[in-house]
Formats: sequence, structure tokens, C-alpha cells
Amino acid sequence: MYYIATIFLILMAAGMATCAVLLWKRRAETDDHSRTIQAILSGVSAVFAVTFIFRTWMGTAPANGAYFEPEHVFVPILIQMTFFFYPLEVIRPLASRGKVYATLFSPLLAVAFIGLFSGIGYTPIHSYDDLLQHLGEFNVWFRLLAMVGMLFYTFALFLVPYDWHHSSADRKFILRYASGFCLMGLLHFAIEISHVYVFVLLHQVVWMSFFFWVAWYELRERLLSPTKPATQPVVETNPDDDELWQNIVHLMDEEEGWFNPEITQADLATKLFSNRTYISEAFKRNTGMTFKDYQIKRRVDFMVQQLQLNPQADMQDLFFRVGYRDRSTAWRNFRKVMGMSPTEFLETLK
Repeated sequence: MYYIATIFLILMAAGMATCAVLLWKRRAETDDHSRTIQAILSGVSAVFAVTFIFRTWMGTAPANGAYFEPEHVFVPILIQMTFFFYPLEVIRPLASRGKVYATLFSPLLAVAFIGLFSGIGYTPIHSYDDLLQHLGEFNVWFRLLAMVGMLFYTFALFLVPYDWHHSSADRKFILRYASGFCLMGLLHFAIEISHVYVFVLLHQVVWMSFFFWVAWYELRERLLSPTKPATQPVVETNPDDDELWQNIVHLMDEEEGWFNPEITQADLATKLFSNRTYISEAFKRNTGMTFKDYQIKRRVDFMVQQLQLNPQADMQDLFFRVGYRDRSTAWRNFRKVMGMSPTEFLETLK
């Protein structure tokens, strides 16, 4: 088992170091601190992986020591805090970062500070019998309370408000990041309460996969917020359309409609006091398309119009303005409507 753990840790250290270097080298491409934060987290993870190799062979890894050792309870709380910086940077909630950080981190800092620096004497817990025997002691139930509190914080990212106007990542990515964060927290909790080495290996694999995935998304997929002012979309109306369709067009054009990555057909129905069947029929009747296809076509038509006016326009800025938050979806939808990639379309303009 040690050999398997060592192989995973070597791969983890090498992979984390690679992610750190790539993110750090390309940190200037963003107008926020997301890549800098993730580069630092990746680098620190690589260092932890190296130290864990030595601890594994010295027999001081979490699965070999006492249960709920202070180092394995309170230090991870501090580490856990750092995982909030990256998603908060890309979500960019309307509330100020200072208030968000204070709300999220003050309780964690207080618990970690008390646990590490208040001079509490900790009773070693080597079995569940020891746990039951000393459960009434402050140092024991305080550690258990800290572990339970840390479990709560693994779900806290789901509670951070998301606003597509300000976020440079889509909601699916944020939810997946939060889910990965939860899984790592749950595996750490499982390690502490069971000392089963399989959980240690799973934790390493999940940790490594999580960082690889975030680095890949950051460098390959995430569309960055444009620095140029957005051009107003062209409003298209048809005076012969029925009343419901006119209301739909108004909503789509005037109230964060076709360029809103979060809006759904159900949202339209709710806003217009209608239902999805009538909304769907209105789209079919007036455009011959589904809601989703209509939204895609409006986005791509707007991009085409802008590129025809200015072939030198920044493609990433245009993708972002019309509501896309990852390159693959934007690229695929452009090809779906135009029958060619954006690069091929630009060639036709020369």
C-alpha cells in the first residue's frame, strides 16, 4: 500500500508543480487574481505531496497516527479557507469581498487559532474506546466540534450568491468546483474517523484530479470578462407577431434575455405568467426554432454582425458579451449556426 501511495504522491507533486508553473506564467492574461491564487494553491499542494511522501514512509501519515490529532484537525481548517479564494474571485458576488471573507473566515480562524495556539493539552485517541472514555473532556469534544464545523464549510460554497453579470465562470463550473471541494472534505473526515488507508489514496487521487481540472478549465475553457464596453444588442421585432411573442421578444431583448447564460424557457414562462408549452409554441410559430436554438442563433448573429463591422474584434470578448462562459460551447454553437468555425469565418472576411 505504501508503494501505491508513493506513486500517487510523486505524480501528484509533479502534476501540481506543473499546474503551478503554467498558471503563474499566464497569470497576467486575467484582470483578476484567479490564476495567481490557483498557482499558489497548486504549488503549496506540490510541497505537501513531497512532505507526505516522507511522512508515509516514516509512519506518521494520518492513517497511522492517533485519531483527531490537532495537526490533522486545525491545519486543514486553514487550508480549507484557501479554497474559497479562487471561486470567490471568479464568481465576484455583489457583496464586497471584505464582507464575504469576514463572514466566511472569522469563525474558522477563531477555531484554528484556539486549537493550535491556546496551549490546550490534547488527550491521544487511539481507538473508539478511548474516544468514548474521554468524550466529556473539552479537548476531545472541541476537536470533534471543529471537524463537524469543517464539514459544514465544505458545503458553504453552494451558498455564495452567483450573478452572471459579474461572473467570468458559468454556474455549472462553480457547482462542480463546490462538489469537488465537498468530496475532498468528506474524504478527509472519513480518514480522521476511520484511519482506512483506502480513503487516503482516494483523497490523493481526488485532490490531484481536482487541481488538474481547475487548471485545465482556467487555461483552456474559461472566457474572461471583456475590458471593452459591450455593444448594445440589436433589437429585432415583428409587428405582425402575436401578443405573447411580442412580450417574449421584449423580455429577450430588453431584460437580460438572449445573452443571459442562466435564463431558461421556464424563466420566460414565469416572468410572462405563462407556461412552457405556450412559450415553446410561440417560438415554433414565430421562428420555427426551439428557445435554445433561437438563443444560440441570436448570439451567433450578433457575433457575426460585430465581426463584419470589425474583423479585428477580440473573439473572446465577443463570446463573453453574448453570454458564453466557456470556449468549447461557444465554438460548437458558432459552428452549428454558421457551418464553420469562427477562425474559418474570419478567413472569409479577408
